[in-house]
Amino acid sequence: MAKQIGRFDAIVVGARIAGCVTTAALAQLGWSILLIERAQFPRPTLSTHLFFSDTLHAFQRAGLLEPVLRIGAPRLRWLRFPYVAAPFPESGEFDFALCIRRDVLDTALFETVRSLSNVTALTSARVTAVRRVDDRRWDVVVETTSEEWLASAPLVIGADGKDSIVARQVGAPVLQEIPPLFAWYYTYVDDLPWDSDLAALAYRGDYPEIGAEYAAAFLFPCDAGLTLVGYGVEHRAFPAFRRDVTHHFFAGLRRIPEVWERFAAARQVAPIRGTGHLPNFLRQASGTGWALVGDAGCHQDPHSVQGMGNAARSAWLLAEELARVQTEGIDLQQALARYASRRDDDLLPMFAFTTFELRRRLPDDIWERFEARTREDPHLASLRVAAMVHAIHPATVYTPERVVSLANGEAVLPSTRLKNNPYASS
Repeated sequence: MAKQIGRFDAIVVGARIAGCVTTAALAQLGWSILLIERAQFPRPTLSTHLFFSDTLHAFQRAGLLEPVLRIGAPRLRWLRFPYVAAPFPESGEFDFALCIRRDVLDTALFETVRSLSNVTALTSARVTAVRRVDDRRWDVVVETTSEEWLASAPLVIGADGKDSIVARQVGAPVLQEIPPLFAWYYTYVDDLPWDSDLAALAYRGDYPEIGAEYAAAFLFPCDAGLTLVGYGVEHRAFPAFRRDVTHHFFAGLRRIPEVWERFAAARQVAPIRGTGHLPNFLRQASGTGWALVGDAGCHQDPHSVQGMGNAARSAWLLAEELARVQTEGIDLQQALARYASRRDDDLLPMFAFTTFELRRRLPDDIWERFEARTREDPHLASLRVAAMVHAIHPATVYTPERVVSLANGEAVLPSTRLKNNPYASS
């Protein structure tokens, strides 16, 4: 027989970025929150690690920025990727990106959130059931190492990743689904030379010996003086790659001279981690008494570096709409529906870009002109980076109509110098 934990205003399942931002923001409203996390911190998780001004704004508004900045990660001022190179835009007080090891970042967030007086936090706790009792109550069954517990709330929020048990238990429909595109692996190294203008670097390559016409490597200066070094191949090469990950990781890096020149002088300080199990999907964001944030609601390939920002923004968008329940007296279900609409508007342009659906909707010559103009026009490159970090709405760039206009030089390009991030507040 499960023991009663109690009744709460909301139960949040998952205590990494999406779960911590959601919990902290709702705690600011005076809500009582049960936060449930399967892991025991510190513990790593697979991630690109790189996050931008949109995430920093969400941390700031949720009261989580100070412990993140205290980690002391280097401030990256440039993004230099194969398809775009530009400085990060000025968005409020933030004109930089950060790369922090996830065991370090997530521990800092969690310890801050668990200290809040109206938050009850459980770790090493596994949710085994989410049951609808009536129109105003969910029961959540939680299993710890020693006992089984039962908690109740009118709202359950899934922040528990792409394999979300909350999504499964509430029956969240999948709205879009696209097969995996790449396999990605990474490690941390010490003593890798950094440029004076700190940048997040990525380089294109290939690995025909295992059937990869496309491969890429990335170098992200990280906390503690380390560098995150990653390598990935298109998904059809994943079965061959994973048969000997260490060999293929190093062999792939050797094929990209700009990377190997730096990497060869560095000292590896962590094992190689990664996967090719990277589905692309968009789940319905909310329903009667439930909501999904972060990867639970939308997961996409890491190559466009959207995951951490998606987690932070979706969490903050949800908290904004739930605040209206108190400040404006709107119905909970109306707030959840508004959140779902705003989340989709926020995510869909970059989801289409990341999954190459946008590319497939356009003639080859248009896309080639768009890419060529990005290389030729620094302002267009800056605009694309601003869209990538959500300092401007991604639809400013990533819709078929806008790509055509930009490729043809017809569009008026807005400024990328911004006083405020539009995704930090409604």
